[in-house]
Amino acid sequence: MVQIKVHHIDGRISRISVSPAVSLLNSLLSAGIAMHHRCGGKAQCGTCRIRISATSKDSTVTNSISAKEAERLTAIGADPAAGDRLACQTYVFADTDVYLFD
Repeated sequence: MVQIKVHHIDGRISRISVSPAVSLLNSLLSAGIAMHHRCGGKAQCGTCRIRISATSKDSTVTNSISAKEAERLTAIGADPAAGDRLACQTYVFADTDVYLFD
């Protein structure tokens, strides 16, 4: 299991364990952390946008951004270079910090 520190928009911090085989969205929901996800995890809406710690953006920490995810991130004005991802498309392989937007 991988340990992540979740930074909520209200300043709270949650620490949860996640499986690299489960999407970050499903891991957060299973841990009781509410996340918007209108499209059900299909990378179509962009409501589950999160930010992975700036020091943890390489492929040893998460899976690579797919073309479909990159397209949606661009459409919603997100910044992948800053670590913006869609939680529904992100799988975490190493300990990191995750920042929630909504």
